[in-house]
Amino acid sequence: PLGVHVDGYISVQTAYDWDPQKLIIGVTEKDILGIEAPLWTETLQSMADIEYMTFPRLPGYAEIGWTPQVERDWEGYRMRLGEQGPRLTEMGVNFFRSPDIPWK
Repeated sequence: PLGVHVDGYISVQTAYDWDPQKLIIGVTEKDILGIEAPLWTETLQSMADIEYMTFPRLPGYAEIGWTPQVERDWEGYRMRLGEQGPRLTEMGVNFFRSPDIPWK
């Protein structure tokens, strides 16, 4: 199986709802210079494995980085993400087709 349970499996919505301000008391949006999206690869053996564990979560992390928390909207995001299904498929990306997303 891909990934290790100690690092946790998370849904696309859990990834999108992540708020770095909630990690340390007193830290506000103005204190955060950027975010990162690490990927633990101990069990990954190919680029297809890496893509599957990265997409579609990575676009959500990008949105976290450029959109203030108060402007983020899961329902709107999941619809926009669903529109990217054909693009990811055309590019040959091995992405997780989350049942939470209305893929086109």
